[in-house]
Amino acid sequence: MFGSMGHPPDNKTNMTTVTPHMEEESREKMMSTPANTTDTNAKKYVFKHSVRQSLCLSAGEQEFLLKRKQVALKALNKLGIKSTLDSVPHVAILGSGGGQRTSVSLVGSLDQLEQEGLLDTVIYLGGVSGTALAMCSLYSDPQWSRNIDRAVSRLSAPGVKPLEVVSWLGQKAKDKRFSLSDIGGVLISAAITKQLDLQRLSDNRMNTFNPYPIYNVVNKKCLNNGPVRGKWFELTPHEAGFTDLGLFINTSHVGSSNYDEGPEGKETERDMTQMQGIMTSAIADEESMLFYFPDWTKGLVGSVTTALSKMENMKKSLDGILEQGRQKVMEPLQTWSDSLSEGPVQEQVSWMIQKGLPMIGNWEWGTTENFLYQYPGAEVPSCISGEEHLQLIDGGLMMNMPFPPFLGEKRDADLLIALDSGSSQTFETLTEARDYAKAMKKPFPEIDDRIFEEKDWPEDCYVFEGKEKEPTIVYIPLFNRHNCKDVEEVQAKMKEASRRRHKKM
Repeated sequence: MFGSMGHPPDNKTNMTTVTPHMEEESREKMMSTPANTTDTNAKKYVFKHSVRQSLCLSAGEQEFLLKRKQVALKALNKLGIKSTLDSVPHVAILGSGGGQRTSVSLVGSLDQLEQEGLLDTVIYLGGVSGTALAMCSLYSDPQWSRNIDRAVSRLSAPGVKPLEVVSWLGQKAKDKRFSLSDIGGVLISAAITKQLDLQRLSDNRMNTFNPYPIYNVVNKKCLNNGPVRGKWFELTPHEAGFTDLGLFINTSHVGSSNYDEGPEGKETERDMTQMQGIMTSAIADEESMLFYFPDWTKGLVGSVTTALSKMENMKKSLDGILEQGRQKVMEPLQTWSDSLSEGPVQEQVSWMIQKGLPMIGNWEWGTTENFLYQYPGAEVPSCISGEEHLQLIDGGLMMNMPFPPFLGEKRDADLLIALDSGSSQTFETLTEARDYAKAMKKPFPEIDDRIFEEKDWPEDCYVFEGKEKEPTIVYIPLFNRHNCKDVEEVQAKMKEASRRRHKKM
């Protein structure tokens, strides 16, 4: 007897009751403060009490999964698909990066699923970059899956008033974690999602009206030179942490440096406007930026490696000069700011001088207290454990679709619906996911290389069937032979999408 997606029903954990064994295993691996540390060093380890080391689901996500599967079961029965709670397939929708285009595409796809009565069968929703932005907007409504029309209409709303932006910036600038990501977040929120969302990710913990959201970013410190396992960072309503290290903390503690607070550290958790700045900060990675230079400039600087070397040498030589110059510029600007009448204009100018300009000079993005700083254990790479702060940035810089959290046994996905609205070559994100799965030894369905012959003129849908432990992947490229009249139009649309994305960066 097989379940609805071809897996034996007993392959899954029995979810008719929330099983505690996964959480017990995790608790055994929680770090405790070393007894022989000094007070100074102990402070670095006190927070490790909250680190959960496990490749299994948290108890909170297990509880959500049980309740959401009950919603999915009703939806399946209504569609005439016979199932039981234990055999309800784990279906996830994955959205790609690609700016406002992918945001609109994801919302439109979810709207159509709702109209067809299929949205309630979806257990998880994962986003990166532009689709993470859309998710932030959607989840600001606790019952968005019942009110998608409202989410669609918000995309054409008037937007946020400048004084609201200034006020928000003034408040956030007082936080020592304030960075360019916060500036980007408020500007993107005002221009695209048309609201300043003050909710926090942990506010959506048990709202089973909607699929379980998983947002995705990467750790800049490990992105270009670190091991794969130290790169991908997932954020859910319950926990946040490194997907492949299996090290997580309570989401409300992300970025916290207050070691005396209780388990619900709401006062330190970033709001969703700030999170949008982190999730869409592709420009934060200097090395990746070089790939977006116009072709005519590449001959001037030679290879990317040579360019980076030159940039680093120049930076070292000019650091002292720039600091002197910065001081000379800042002093008269500060004098001018002090002479302005009190009010919104003076506040904005003062903020730009004191906070904005220095951060631009240092290119500070996604600054977050590192909960794994000096964490003992060989499994944590030095690009994490050796840094007091993490820099969390746009996950699309590593992989433009959020496959990592949905591959492997942890979430035991049966069906991944991959909506690729990005501007990269068709199938590129799919092959990146395959390479990642191979490196991390995670099951991935077989891809017939003959399909790559269709990359310039793709169909609108491809199905890669999982045979045993692999999930089945439905891959849907936005630019395809049904949306475009010929190969030339496909290429033109992708080129235009790429140009717009790079221009925004």
